[in-house]
Amino acid sequence: MLLKRVETTCGYCGCGCGIYVNVADDDTILGITPSYNHVVSKGKLCSKGWHGYAFVRDSRRLTSPLIRQDDGTFREATWDEALEKVASGFKDAMIDEDNTERIGIISSARCTNEENYLMTKMARAGLKTSSIDHCARL
Repeated sequence: MLLKRVETTCGYCGCGCGIYVNVADDDTILGITPSYNHVVSKGKLCSKGWHGYAFVRDSRRLTSPLIRQDDGTFREATWDEALEKVASGFKDAMIDEDNTERIGIISSARCTNEENYLMTKMARAGLKTSSIDHCARL
């Protein structure tokens, strides 16, 4: 079993810790090791950074978009169809000016302050919503 180390950035929070994903020759993830020379994490990781990769092999992981049908069940869709459905939903929600809180925005803690500011401006001025959050949860 060959091992390759893929250098990347942990995606669980806004810290941006440096990690190596240890991968077998069959693309199975064997584990995570910290990047000891990384300017942010300096070889340290939280428990999610160390162990948060099992979802990659989870049999319940979605590999294609699903669209909810009128009867409440889901059916597999193409990416183009799913994006069209999302765009249509945004358009319909924005037409109802009395109920603008039907749209919420979630941004990334890994964005710059300027990018998050622009996301907030887009949400409030463009989408007319104040339902804004970010993903920095530990």
